[in-house]
Amino acid sequence: MTTKDMVLKILEQNKDLFVSGEELAKKAYVSRAAVWKAVSSLQKDGYQIEGVSRKGYRLLSSDLFSKDEVAKYLKDIPFFFYEDVDSTNTEAKRLLNNGTKAPFVCIAKKQSGGRGRRGRSFLSQEGGIYFSIALPANGSFDAELVTTAAATGIAEAIESLGLEVGIKWVNDLFVRGKKAVGILTEGVVNLEEGCISEVIIGIGTNYTTGSFPPELKEICTSLFPDGKAPLTRSEFAAKEIEETIKAIYNPDYLTEYRKRCFVLGKEITVLKMNASMPAKAIDLDDRAHLVVQYPDGTIEHLSSGEVSIRSTL
Repeated sequence: MTTKDMVLKILEQNKDLFVSGEELAKKAYVSRAAVWKAVSSLQKDGYQIEGVSRKGYRLLSSDLFSKDEVAKYLKDIPFFFYEDVDSTNTEAKRLLNNGTKAPFVCIAKKQSGGRGRRGRSFLSQEGGIYFSIALPANGSFDAELVTTAAATGIAEAIESLGLEVGIKWVNDLFVRGKKAVGILTEGVVNLEEGCISEVIIGIGTNYTTGSFPPELKEICTSLFPDGKAPLTRSEFAAKEIEETIKAIYNPDYLTEYRKRCFVLGKEITVLKMNASMPAKAIDLDDRAHLVVQYPDGTIEHLSSGEVSIRSTL
């Protein structure tokens, strides 16, 4: 363990408390000058460390989101970390095209060109967590079901923080009645074999985002809009990734998805092919298709499309 790592570990064990330079030097088995150099380097990395004469140093509570921090918590899958990227899904495709083998994850603090379903843009500002998981489509999971499976995994990660989550079929997660998470799944096609070779699951979470543009503030929210989150973004990003992968490989996830899908039993409007039709959402079938009934009694199993709940007022 380097001097820098030792100093950080000691400060983390005494977070928000002052530790004298002498004590840090003694515990790290280095000189006071080496402690000062280590603290300076940590501050450059983004750690909020306060130094006060005759008191020492203290690590202030902060939401540090960096490659080194994520590496402390995410152990079982390779990842790439970006301060800013156009889109983590797009970056994952670039890596695959350049020979990087799945599985891996692309994680970003911000996206300049985040994408949602139907070609929409996805707001990706500071305070969010944005990542894409690239997995080989080798038959070890059902590629058609990854979106709903991922939604279940993310819901479980959020609920571990004490929040209630609802899922709007097919890929939006709601907290306190507003959208907090979006999911975009894409397949990479092997042209020679004519089949999907990899699946990319892109997930954007409004974690501590404090404000939204006027056109979004009534429909979007953050998990912790006041910024007081129990886990750092680094910790929670790792948890989201782990829970998502676990759900994707869990053949029984659909029961948990149904419990959280709040459109079931509701009067809805089905939007597809530039047309809108009133219907009632009555169930989810075993392929995660939304089963709807139209006013004339016709039943349809929707594999794609978009729905909105109709007001009964």
